[in-house]
Amino acid sequence: MKKLLLPVEGGHYPQELLDFVSTLQPMAPLLLTAAIVPETDYVSMAGLRDLPSSAPHSCFGDEERMVKYNRKRLEQFCEERGIKLAVHEDREDFALPCLRRESRYADLMLLNSAHFFEDLDKDQPNAWMKEMLHRSECPVLLMPDKATLPGELILAYDGSAASVFAIRQFAYLFPEFCRVQATLVYIHNEFDAKIPEEDAVRELCGLHYKKFRVLKLKMRPADFYHTWIGMMSNPWLVTGSFGRSALSETFSRSFSTELIREHKVPVFVAHK
Repeated sequence: MKKLLLPVEGGHYPQELLDFVSTLQPMAPLLLTAAIVPETDYVSMAGLRDLPSSAPHSCFGDEERMVKYNRKRLEQFCEERGIKLAVHEDREDFALPCLRRESRYADLMLLNSAHFFEDLDKDQPNAWMKEMLHRSECPVLLMPDKATLPGELILAYDGSAASVFAIRQFAYLFPEFCRVQATLVYIHNEFDAKIPEEDAVRELCGLHYKKFRVLKLKMRPADFYHTWIGMMSNPWLVTGSFGRSALSETFSRSFSTELIREHKVPVFVAHK
C-alpha cells in the first residue's frame, strides 16, 4: 500500500489529481492523505523572503465555508471509489512547513503542475512550487490537468547520486509502470563523452525496467522537449533533485522547468 500526500490549498478542490488517484487505486491499494493548508502570506517566513510580496493573507470567511464543502466532496469521492482517505487539517501554521512535515511520513506527494498556489503566482514553476520541490522529504509527482498513465518513461541520468536515487525510487513506488518502454537519457555537449558508470546503471535499470534502453544525446536540453520527447507516447520524466546538482544545471533546470511550464508531461522528482 502506498501513502499519497495531496495538498489542498484552502477552498480549492483538486479534481484533476483526484481523477488520477482513482486510476491508480485499482492497480494497488493506497492511502490518500489530504493535507488542507491555508492560503496565506509567506513573505515573513525565514528563508522565503524572495517569494512574491503580493501574497495575500487568507480570507477566512468564504474560505472556511469552501473548505467544509470540499471536504465533504472529497470524502464522498473516495468512499464511492473505495479509496482509503485520511484528512489532516492544519491551518494555523504556514503552508509550506506544514507540507514538508507531512511529506516526511508519505511515500509520494502529488502536485498539479499548473495550479499549485496559482492564486499567488500563475507562472509555473512558481516560487512556492520550487520551494516544495527543494524541501519535500518524499518524492513529488507533478501532474498536468489531463494526466494519463505512462506510455514511456524518460530516466534522466548524469551519473549523480540524485539521478540514480530518483530512478530507483520510481521503480520502488511504481513497479506496475516498469513494463513500459524506459529510456535512460544522458545529455552531453560532446558526442564522444562516456556515460558515467554505464555498466552499473545498466545493471540496475535492467533489473527494474522490463523494456530498457540507453540514449546519449548531444543537444541543448531545451531542444529535447520540442524534438524527441514530442514524438513519444504519453511520456513521464523521472529526474533527480530539482535545482541543486549538475543535473539541474544541464537537464532539470531548463528541461524539467520547460516541461512543468508546458503542463503536458508528468514529472517525477526525488532527492535524498
